[in-house]
Amino acid sequence: MAKQKVVLKLSMENNKQRAKALKCVTKLHGIASVSADDDKITVVGEGIDSVKLATMLRKKMGFVELVMVTPEKEEKPVLDAKNMQPLVQPIYYYAYPA
Repeated sequence: MAKQKVVLKLSMENNKQRAKALKCVTKLHGIASVSADDDKITVVGEGIDSVKLATMLRKKMGFVELVMVTPEKEEKPVLDAKNMQPLVQPIYYYAYPA
């Protein structure tokens, strides 16, 4: 499965509600990172069921709106001459019995 980014909007009026929502979100399997802004929670992970996540938050927090579900772009490192390291083979010396 591919990584995806889920943005949920809910009302978090104080730090206690924010902690409650974040604790509820982190229980799901496959979560890579969670961040909370003013009234939005952004969840990034692999194989996240966004409907299940929203339903679970609705049971605990009340009104939850599913704002956006998008595939997360994985950045691949660019290989150029600047960031390439030369390949150095180790030299092994063997001592043969005389």
